[in-house]
Amino acid sequence: MKTVKMKTVIKTILFLAVFGWFIFFLFSGDEEEMEITGPDTPIIEEPVEEEPEEEELPPIEEPEQVELDDEELEELLEEEEDRPIVIDSKQESIEGHTFLTENDYFELYLKEENLSIIIRDKGNGAIMHSTVDQPIGSNESWQNFVRSGIVVEYLVGTNIVTYRADMYSQNPEKTVTPTDDGFHAEIYYPELEIGLEMTVQLTDLGLTVDIPQESIVEDSDQYKIGSIYVYPFLGHTLLGDREGYMFIPDGSGALIYLNDKDGKFSQPYSASVYGENVGIDDPFVLSLFNGMDPFNDPEKILAPVFGMVHTDNALGYLGIIEEGAFSARLEAYPNGAILPYNWITPKFIYRQVYNQPTSQDTGTMVVRQRTRNDFDIKVHYQFVSEDEANYVGLAKNYREYLLDNEKITVKEDAFNVRVDLLGAEVEQGLLFKNTVPMTTFSQAADILTDIKAQGAENILSVYKGWHNKGYHGGLPIRSFNPESALADGTSIKELLAQLDEEAIDLYLYHDGLRINMEEMGITRHKVMNKFNRRTYKEEVHGKVYQELNYLNPESTVNIMEDVRDDYLANGIEKLMISGISNTLFSYSQSGREYDRITTKNYYQPLIESYAADFNLLLEQPFAYLWDQTEALMDMPTRSSNYVFVDEDIPFLALTLKGIVPIYAEYANFQANQEEFFLQMIEQGFNPSFLITHESPAELMNTNSSHIYSSEYERYEEMIQAYYQEMSAVYQQTAGSLIVDYVRDDSITKVSYENGVDVLINYSDLHQMVDGHQVEPMSYKVVNNE
Repeated sequence: MKTVKMKTVIKTILFLAVFGWFIFFLFSGDEEEMEITGPDTPIIEEPVEEEPEEEELPPIEEPEQVELDDEELEELLEEEEDRPIVIDSKQESIEGHTFLTENDYFELYLKEENLSIIIRDKGNGAIMHSTVDQPIGSNESWQNFVRSGIVVEYLVGTNIVTYRADMYSQNPEKTVTPTDDGFHAEIYYPELEIGLEMTVQLTDLGLTVDIPQESIVEDSDQYKIGSIYVYPFLGHTLLGDREGYMFIPDGSGALIYLNDKDGKFSQPYSASVYGENVGIDDPFVLSLFNGMDPFNDPEKILAPVFGMVHTDNALGYLGIIEEGAFSARLEAYPNGAILPYNWITPKFIYRQVYNQPTSQDTGTMVVRQRTRNDFDIKVHYQFVSEDEANYVGLAKNYREYLLDNEKITVKEDAFNVRVDLLGAEVEQGLLFKNTVPMTTFSQAADILTDIKAQGAENILSVYKGWHNKGYHGGLPIRSFNPESALADGTSIKELLAQLDEEAIDLYLYHDGLRINMEEMGITRHKVMNKFNRRTYKEEVHGKVYQELNYLNPESTVNIMEDVRDDYLANGIEKLMISGISNTLFSYSQSGREYDRITTKNYYQPLIESYAADFNLLLEQPFAYLWDQTEALMDMPTRSSNYVFVDEDIPFLALTLKGIVPIYAEYANFQANQEEFFLQMIEQGFNPSFLITHESPAELMNTNSSHIYSSEYERYEEMIQAYYQEMSAVYQQTAGSLIVDYVRDDSITKVSYENGVDVLINYSDLHQMVDGHQVEPMSYKVVNNE
């Protein structure tokens, strides 16, 4: 008998192990089909229309800025000054608009020729126009645009250029039928074989405009709708002839004044409601910093709202996009950006064009989105007048809309100091990746119980990177599998039990969006492919992982439904979900295109089921999910600071304070912590910190190398100081809504419905406010009851 060599035995064992794993992979797991694409190889599953290769998607072409000579400008402004902005009584007609209907608050006038409307507030006589009667400058296309109540942008064949059909061009046929509270219009373009129906209703709050999806007609194979504008010039103003501002929901909220911009700005504000669509848009950032991203991401639009306020005649409106928000962009043009007018509007997108790769290298062709996005258009224009004609009045209207329509319910207005913990990360070693434990389970217990023992009794904590392979390495989380390197004599269940006895809320962090393909290798789960069928890659500029992928929405649901059962089986009660709470995209699968509404229809029921089973928090959620979270996390305190923005406003705080607890972004990463502290006092936000037991120097070679200041010893006193001061303010404002907000240079006065005023002084000097002296860079709480 021959002796078998040890080397042969080892080879045999390894072969059997690999073969067994392969058989297990083929015949086990969920039923998802494998759909894996290489980083540079597109899947072309069906022929696309022929286009010349190497054709690049051109930038959106806009006309040059209108330039007016001084004489023409002076004459134009004189005409505008003579135009009435207040009319004392009801009229048969106003500037060619015939009286149509009225209620106790408003009168509606209509010009059938272009579906233009004028609304008159019966309380103060103020009027607002929806179109420009005699536009100046610009070309014929833009003149027709500003004179029209509805504008359709359409695509011709495979041409990537967008054309317009309005109330004058393309010879529209219109049938207008008055109703008891407004009118119904049928619009048809015979040459394009495109049509739609629109209903305008006068309500006690203002106007509602509806365009049902089922009413849209596209009978031609050649002409297809690209997008629709609904009353884009409602509330417009010319140069600086009126006083007021446009409200954009960028971050916390921002204003663009209606003053003359002197042609300083050539581009408008343009952003997708609920964030950009990475499934079809192609953002490009040039980096000169060795693969690092040198730019901060712009703030997202978290709520589908916008507004226009005329302070000279005390009339304004809040626009609420109730239907169509998932396929809408918000555009705000300060005067000089193309036209000499200030105007703000939603743009509802039904189809886009995009670059389709035709080779592994550089070959591309431009193709049109095949399937029209499936949505109705419905916009409420809720008007504010007199003392309410300001952004505080807009916020009150939105708050009432959310409550009345059960878009949000009142939660317990609890105050906690939020102390998030980072558990494990991964660094690249010489041969293998190493786990970097930053805060073990026992260290987490020590930190949180120490914070409570020192006086900060109400604590909320989110534990990030608690799972196998840590924060970035262990994506997606597919089971309840704590990282073993964090279990230094204490298990995660023991940690949760100990904190439960201490009445400290610890939430486990779960990113439901991302997948780390470098760690997963071959996977049964599908990743998200863009409309051009290439796999989307999120550039994260990390020291270990350069990119992450998004899960296909169906895969997200499958994974999270499985792991939900695992969480419940292990007694987990508190979770925080990120990723799917504030990301929506279009995607392709098996040769078909799916819009963002499809993605939302996967995410929303999933999150609702988690909210039913767990005490759930959502990271910076979009407005359609606000009622599914016990608190709003990581909410912005400022806007993106675009050059055309004249003033940041706390629109989110004005709307939501007193309804649901709101937590700010991490205080330890703010450039000016003193000012940021005052902003949290002003807006009623709870403070947040990201803490580690180890020095952040240990993260230098990980994907969390951007965390430069987090060690508990560094923030031990600061956490206590923030808690003591902010909890004292909270005790006087708890559960109370903000009813007024006044900013005068460096002084801000926030008034609550219970009679409490919070006075904030952002200057370096002592200030007297309502007879109270406020120290430099400080605040004072005054109870007027």
